Amino acid sequence: MTPSDDNPTDTGASDDAPRFTAGVGNDLPPSEVAACARALDRQTAFEAVLVGDEGLEYNTHAALALAAAETERIDLGTGVTNPYTRHPAVTTAAVATLDTVSEGRARIGLGVGSPIVLDPLGYDQSDPVGVLRDGVRTVRSLLDGEAVSVDRPEFRADEATIDIEPPTEVPVYVAGRGPHVLGLGGYRADGVIAGAGLASAEGVAYAREHVGRGAERAGKSIDDVDLVIWAFCSVAEDGDAARDGVVELVARILAKAPVAALESIGVDSTVARRVADFDDREGVVGAATADLRDLVPRATIERFAVAGTPDECHEQVAELVAAGAEHVGLLAFENSERSRKECLLTVDEAVLEPLGATRN
Repeated sequence: MTPSDDNPTDTGASDDAPRFTAGVGNDLPPSEVAACARALDRQTAFEAVLVGDEGLEYNTHAALALAAAETERIDLGTGVTNPYTRHPAVTTAAVATLDTVSEGRARIGLGVGSPIVLDPLGYDQSDPVGVLRDGVRTVRSLLDGEAVSVDRPEFRADEATIDIEPPTEVPVYVAGRGPHVLGLGGYRADGVIAGAGLASAEGVAYAREHVGRGAERAGKSIDDVDLVIWAFCSVAEDGDAARDGVVELVARILAKAPVAALESIGVDSTVARRVADFDDREGVVGAATADLRDLVPRATIERFAVAGTPDECHEQVAELVAAGAEHVGLLAFENSERSRKECLLTVDEAVLEPLGATRN
């Protein structure tokens, strides 16, 4: 999807300037989400702020509404929600509301959900791609003013419609890293959020290949799809401190994701098995940072994260852009030196501006 004057993803950037989106988790209190969005709304290279919708944390849509009230420029959306814990029709109404209160700045990101979140809630995840496919179809059809019927074990709709007309055409993004999900995004969505685990030159090539195949099946080009390479982000003057900010989440993913899936995106299977074994014995959640450092090498962390000193982060993002990443999403994590807002503002100044990103 190419930004244009009548599209909410328009940034005014030149065609060859890299684009950047920020992300924060919904474990952050809504007031802090709004403060972060307000800070990024003022002359930064970030064009959007996405808020996670994971587990039993703060309500994502409440946080987005607060952020909309305190910003004027930056786009806002889910990054990402899923069709299991939130019915796609309910999500559609919420995003249409966000588009109204933000005066046309809403986006929606949909993924299959993480086993980290879904397992404790007892969801059957035997057909994640099918659930996501029907979730995207439901959202897109409802936003287009159509009645939707769907009958799945996970959710149903019987000639459902929404009574809210968003003021703009809200772009729909599909999020994931597997080939089928990436292909689905290329086929059905306006954009794809590719990650986590694809924050490398090999990952960019992998994402472009599978998104491109999906786009071709739909009679489109990959250039018609807004492909966002997604990475966790932590920056500190002490590079180890920055990586410590993301290592537990990387370890949790390595412990839960199928080894074959991790291998397909370039993760060392030996590392993945070692982390899974440790998780079975002791649990990675709450493990000592020193243990996690020993388990997850820096090279593996950097498959998932832009993390390190400002110079190291600049090098990592520059490599992504050189590999063909035209749009990079950075999900902020705090560390012992910086809050999430401070990480994003540091990255904006020390990484994005030197790369020629357009200041908004």
